[in-house]
Amino acid sequence: MRLLIFSGRLSTLLLLFGLTFMGCKQKMRMIKSPPHYNFSEVFTDKLELKIKEISGLAWDSEHKYFITHNDESGKIFFLDKETKLIAAEYSFAGKGDYEDVAIYKGVPYILRSDGMITKIIKDSAGVRGVEAGKIGLSGTNDFEAMYADTARKALIIICKNCKMDAKTAVSAFAFYPDSTGFVNNPVFTIDAAEVEKLAPHKTSKLQPSAAGIHPVLKKLFMISSASNLLVIADLDGNVESVFELGKKMFPQPEGLTFKPNGDMYISNEGVNTKSTILRFSYRP
Repeated sequence: MRLLIFSGRLSTLLLLFGLTFMGCKQKMRMIKSPPHYNFSEVFTDKLELKIKEISGLAWDSEHKYFITHNDESGKIFFLDKETKLIAAEYSFAGKGDYEDVAIYKGVPYILRSDGMITKIIKDSAGVRGVEAGKIGLSGTNDFEAMYADTARKALIIICKNCKMDAKTAVSAFAFYPDSTGFVNNPVFTIDAAEVEKLAPHKTSKLQPSAAGIHPVLKKLFMISSASNLLVIADLDGNVESVFELGKKMFPQPEGLTFKPNGDMYISNEGVNTKSTILRFSYRP
């Protein structure tokens, strides 16, 4: 009799488990990949512990290596194109909140969170950093994303949180290395409300942590680590589409770069593990 009672309870438990599982399964959300990419086909490289707090990422097409840096150490790292092991490292400044790296005319530039840009110089004296310019905005301003726009002959930095921005606006500013330096009026403004409207899930305001121009599509790709989003816009910041970056694959996406053929690389800061660089092959 006890066996029969146990069996009845077991059947009930199995039924409840099945219904719960079915209910959970119905709530599962498919994560859509952006055009020309497949998030289910990813090549992952784990990085050395020296760059666990990886922040920016850039591909140097001339010298064929990846360039990156830690968030606070003031060091720049050159990574082997295949293994992603550190091939060389240099100190360019003291401790600070360094957020992104971009290459303009073959020269690396590092963005600090307060809008200061450091130019990395390599000559007979070695490798060193020289302040190239700092944006002259009043109030508290926080920047994490910078990319090179060769058509504008500028480096573009995008606000993460800027005093001048409303809740529905994200401003971008241009720095002209060869001429006037910073211009304190936005070169364009991103409509954060449009990002929220197109996002596949409820999210916070857009806070870009990395950005870059796609070399084939000529579109602006932006990553927001805070809201786990990939935003695609035209080169004037007009939002066209928004995609989710699943937290399992993208626990803390901080860097973005492309190879000339369109292959996309996204770096994740280490969260209770080593940092990673993810490669997604471009499909024409």
